[in-house]
Amino acid sequence: MSIEEEIEKFSKENGFQLFGVADIAELEKIEFPDGRGMEKPSEFMKRAMIEDAKSIIVLGMVIWDEGMNAAVNASGGDFSGGGAEYYNLYYEVLETRGWRVSEWLTREKGFRTIPSPTVHLKLAAHLSGLGFIGHNTQVITPEYGPRVRWIALFTTADLEKGKPFDRDLCAEQPLCKNESLCVKSCPYRAIIPGPSQGVEPGKKVDYDGCVVAHEFDPVPDKKWEKYIRRITERGFMECTICNRSCPYGKIVDDEIIPMKSGKQ
Repeated sequence: MSIEEEIEKFSKENGFQLFGVADIAELEKIEFPDGRGMEKPSEFMKRAMIEDAKSIIVLGMVIWDEGMNAAVNASGGDFSGGGAEYYNLYYEVLETRGWRVSEWLTREKGFRTIPSPTVHLKLAAHLSGLGFIGHNTQVITPEYGPRVRWIALFTTADLEKGKPFDRDLCAEQPLCKNESLCVKSCPYRAIIPGPSQGVEPGKKVDYDGCVVAHEFDPVPDKKWEKYIRRITERGFMECTICNRSCPYGKIVDDEIIPMKSGKQ
């Protein structure tokens, strides 16, 4: 069994369904929008003192229950998840499980490995061959659609790199031929129609026109409150309307949820 196969096996035993390897040099070239708490690989590697990293392991976890999208934050919290007053369940779960894989790679295999939630995870998933950046800027995977959250692990292991995903899943989808369902589903029309490719980073979605940008408001306007799935005064389920509308994610509704719920 190759080291890549060993890592994939261990990561799947620890709750991840998708495994890939991205090229650090290629991810370094990617531009990303300001104000989202992102870092280039070189910035993270310097900060985390793992400047000898040779590969980025990309792990994906299927979000089969909306409860995993729960978030709590104080007024004025940090959207990126980096602030102490912002708590998002899937961030916490992914980082915890990512550390398990990292610790195993370091202890058992001798490759120093550190998780990063701050590099461009969606592009890392694309570069590792796991999915296509869809019209709503989410990673569309053939297996689970966009119902996946990601974590990157920087490692000193020199692993075989994946090739960028080369299919246009949106163009292949008959249900999205006239107008993408994700674009159509947004109640605020915050997603600019058309492919994400070739659009300036941060401009494909009108961030201020998206309910996500207003879930943190101290007193949200009624316009936004209608679609904020509030569970406590400062707790809510993140908006996933466009995510859940994707035809490629229906396997989660039709097969995975019933199986996980004991109804299949």
